[in-house]
Amino acid sequence: MRPFPKARVDALTDGIFAFAMTLLVVDIRVPDGVDVTSTDALWQALAGLSAQAVAYVISFFVLGAMWRNAVALRHDTDAVAARTLHLWLWFLLFVTMVPFSSALVGRYGQFPPAVWIYAANMIALGALSIPLHRMEVPQDARPQARRGERRMFVFIGSALASVLVSLWAPHYAMYAYLLNVLGRLPAFR
Repeated sequence: MRPFPKARVDALTDGIFAFAMTLLVVDIRVPDGVDVTSTDALWQALAGLSAQAVAYVISFFVLGAMWRNAVALRHDTDAVAARTLHLWLWFLLFVTMVPFSSALVGRYGQFPPAVWIYAANMIALGALSIPLHRMEVPQDARPQARRGERRMFVFIGSALASVLVSLWAPHYAMYAYLLNVLGRLPAFR
């Protein structure tokens, strides 16, 4: 039998783990039959999802550990430090939570908790991407990385602004993310 290219095996392995880790979040949603007409009702509905959320986080990190072990079986010359790998797994956890937080704010954006959960997801992504940029970017590309970091601070600021807006006018809170246009201004380049 002819040997298979290692890159193809790695790609399939990574793809299956990524797909499984992303699918975990699909079950975490407020059921359609739940009548959410107030902030308190939304909090109650979210509290009802706590067991699913705990199972999701545990399952994500179990799959992450299994993926890490699968990667360890491969002997690559480009190695990633354990600390970097752990940060990447946390980052990817929050990436896979985006469908949940997006659906929540899309359905219940008129209630502040939906905005807060979405903003917390975005803040976690922004905050985790900053040290990842610092660890992963080669020395000669640091100026570009600093621009990316400044944009992440604007991104985090826009998420915080959405939380503040949600305290007075939750249905306008998502417009705070338009502040990310500021990250494209010459001052941030």
